[in-house]
Amino acid sequence: MKTLLLILLLVPMMSFGQNVYIPDANFKFVLVVNTAINTNGDSEIQVSEASAFTGTINCYGLSISDLTGIEAFTALGYLACGFNQLTSLDVSSCTALTTLYCHSNQLTSLDVSSNTALAWLQCQDNQLTSLDVSNNTALTYLHCSNNEIISLDVTQNTALTYFFAVNTQLECLNVQNGNNTALGDFYATDNPNLTCIEVDDVNYSTANWTFIDSQTSFSTDCGNDCSACTLTSSIDSHTACGSYTAPDGQVYTSTGIYTAIIDNAAGCDSVITIDLTINPTPSGAVTQNGATLTATQTGATYEWLYCDDESIIVGETNQSFTPTTTGSYAVIVTIGDCFKKSDCFLVDFTGIGELNNTPKQLIKIVDVLGRETPFKPNTPLLYIYDDGKVERKVIIKE
Repeated sequence: MKTLLLILLLVPMMSFGQNVYIPDANFKFVLVVNTAINTNGDSEIQVSEASAFTGTINCYGLSISDLTGIEAFTALGYLACGFNQLTSLDVSSCTALTTLYCHSNQLTSLDVSSNTALAWLQCQDNQLTSLDVSNNTALTYLHCSNNEIISLDVTQNTALTYFFAVNTQLECLNVQNGNNTALGDFYATDNPNLTCIEVDDVNYSTANWTFIDSQTSFSTDCGNDCSACTLTSSIDSHTACGSYTAPDGQVYTSTGIYTAIIDNAAGCDSVITIDLTINPTPSGAVTQNGATLTATQTGATYEWLYCDDESIIVGETNQSFTPTTTGSYAVIVTIGDCFKKSDCFLVDFTGIGELNNTPKQLIKIVDVLGRETPFKPNTPLLYIYDDGKVERKVIIKE
């Protein structure tokens, strides 16, 4: 008899354990009267009934404050629970959910972290301070207006076509999902603290997304907390002669530590610290006394050359050089790794072995359009001298 009584007591306990716990009477009523859910017609919802249901639960405006029990509906496709009194909602167990209407509640938390099939989300008119949709990769429609969301990142939502985040207290918004051209409806007005929206293409967004505030602009790198960009940095050491042009276009003429910021391969900021050493460029000035040419720079090495073909004169490595044949001559002055080539100077002998004591000096070289230019082989050039003489030359160099 005692054994039979124990068995009888266990039967209702086992039956109770198979029922879904649904503490909110209004929510339970909606489920129990739905014959597509409550297939056995009793006063409870069994776990087996909940897990088998693939349709729609519509419980709009029924003063529901607790949706506990929804987690048992793992195959649920559509949930409409707007205009209730919900303060939190976790539908992460409803992994087949494609549509969620939970707007016009008092939600301070919403968990859709496992809802990878979710395509439609309306959660506007709540009290959400954050919203994580990073795992909702199928999301096409997002309406989260009239909340208290400060930061929102939709970079993983590449299928997004509708976006509404009006009056959400946003300070940080990243829409750089690689498919902005698919996003036809974009509204982000009434966010007074939002100054920068991170996007794929500034020109496209400016032309097509006009529903933003006057203080808000678009950028590919807003540099804020929800920016998709990862800052990169490097340290480079450089030695230059006279001046150095940094990667960002800045020109430096003195030794020091400098910083350049450029876009990296991902379009994000790359900060380059430049350890720069500037060595002085030697002077290329030359004085001429008769046939003798002298470089004014001291303490250097010297290579004298023929200007006509830019060939080095073997053995002429002194500071001064006296040629023996008529021609134009220059010198390359080198100190350390820095060098300077002088202008060309004409040394002119008027007769065999006779030195013209007042040789003419080359003033400049110009091209056929009259533009001053350095020597160029295989190019017609005009050589202008201080005695008014102009010579047209083409130096052929293979």
